[in-house]
Amino acid sequence: MHVKRSFFVFLLLTVTVGLAHAVPTLVDEQIDLNALYQQIDDAIIQSPQYIAERENKIVACRNRLLKEKNEEKKVTIAEELFLLYQPYRNDSALHYAEVCISLADSLHRPDLAGRFRSLLAYQCSNSDLYNESLEQLRNVDKSALDKNGLCDYYNAWMHVCGELGSYTQRQEVRERYFALQNLYRDSVLMVADEGSEHYLHLKMDILNARQLYQDALKVSDEWFDMVATKTHESAYAAFYRSMVYEKLGNHDMVCYWLGRSALDDIRCAVMNQASLLFLAEHLADDGDINRARRYVEFAKDCNYSFCPRLHNYQVNSVIKVIEKSSQATQDRANLILIIASVAIVLLLIALAYTVFRLRRHK
Repeated sequence: MHVKRSFFVFLLLTVTVGLAHAVPTLVDEQIDLNALYQQIDDAIIQSPQYIAERENKIVACRNRLLKEKNEEKKVTIAEELFLLYQPYRNDSALHYAEVCISLADSLHRPDLAGRFRSLLAYQCSNSDLYNESLEQLRNVDKSALDKNGLCDYYNAWMHVCGELGSYTQRQEVRERYFALQNLYRDSVLMVADEGSEHYLHLKMDILNARQLYQDALKVSDEWFDMVATKTHESAYAAFYRSMVYEKLGNHDMVCYWLGRSALDDIRCAVMNQASLLFLAEHLADDGDINRARRYVEFAKDCNYSFCPRLHNYQVNSVIKVIEKSSQATQDRANLILIIASVAIVLLLIALAYTVFRLRRHK
């Protein structure tokens, strides 16, 4: 899924914290983690089928674009292609965002061109292309944007500022970028529709930071009422629900909602995987090393397919699982060595005792 851990962590840290309302307990939903993990295992096996389904949609959409003569309809189809590629192949998503910009320019539509530049900027910053992101945003004619365009524009600025703040080692620069991130977050909330994805995930971030976890779960319920099941959108909503339970320290529910998120993304052939990596970390901590390694290997392959370079948070997840796996292997080897040593000592004692008895008997 197209989420960066650093963005969420620093967003939560920089949100103005309100009065804390402790939530001692929450009624857990009925879950079956083993059944969910089996569904994920099955989905991984069937992933070539899900990839083929997305590829078929892409081919059909591309053919429509080639045959279409009307320039305005071409824009709509090109945007469909961009959205199909957005979580699937980063280079192709960048290409079709540029196609959308070119078509909008040819129609003399600065409103559309600005919105597509904003989407391109977000795609760039989501794949560590920060200079390219800033370049696109600085070329946007903000005055020409409608409400949707402004929402995408502010969202792209918020994202790139958060990323730049996350990766700098200079405290002053970090604080400056996080301050800008907060300002653009407020701007997104001002223009976004209350029921939109942009609004809901930012609202949940704020409620989490203020420790209003019951309210965050209510917003999550509203979000799930809006999105279709087994979609990339439902995967995104599930990821955010897992964040609430992470704050509550509810391990099983974190794993459940990360698993739900990962399952939907696998079935949608989403290559920009995040939830499965985070789930693998939890499984490794629980001692389920084999499954954690399988999930990490699959997610790593997906992410390399999306973009040839892993993000820092993805690398960290892979390293943590590998370290846990190596430690488990070392622990098993040490246990075998101890058992073998004890067995040898016992055999030597038995042999010495036998020799002693034989000599005494003689």
